[in-house]
Amino acid sequence: MAYYNLKKKPVFTTKEGEKETLYAGIVYSGTISSERLISKVAERSGFKEGELAGALIELLNEVAYQIGEGYIVELGDFGYFSGKIKSRLVANKDDIRSQSVHFNGVNFRASKKFRMMARGELERNPYHNFRQSKEWSNEALDKFVTEHIEKHGFITRTIYSQLTGRLKNKALDDLKRMAAKGIIEREGYGNQMHFVKKTE
Repeated sequence: MAYYNLKKKPVFTTKEGEKETLYAGIVYSGTISSERLISKVAERSGFKEGELAGALIELLNEVAYQIGEGYIVELGDFGYFSGKIKSRLVANKDDIRSQSVHFNGVNFRASKKFRMMARGELERNPYHNFRQSKEWSNEALDKFVTEHIEKHGFITRTIYSQLTGRLKNKALDDLKRMAAKGIIEREGYGNQMHFVKKTE
């Protein structure tokens, strides 16, 4: 189950005299690290985590090499990867030299099957009203985090802020307080930091 919130259409895209409109935007549940993804695949398959991690590294190296050779790479039912290049603007084609043309990123085009498989169920964020109030008890927030972790396995500061409307520093204070109480515990560091249920 994924959640969405309703957002106001940006002012600069609204025509004069047009009524204010809303659109749906997904509320991300966090970022799944490659380590967690490998662990989940290993749990439901006969492959060992080391084998999966090794295969992932080899795929990365080979896909990157083939893109660098000018190929569009099809990766199973995931889709297609292709390179992007960049150069300076010139008025005369003879002013462009190979030294000034370079790779500048990668395009990804998902296959039809992958797009269809990635269509999960959607439900409006049940906590959207949090954004309209500054007064919430610690008990209510503790309950929210506990329920979210039970359903999704973990929570990040970013997703906590998105779902509750708490600003960054306040959200971190909330999560640290819950960790100090023994409700949750921190795993990872930096952009990989997330919180899980406290182990006994």
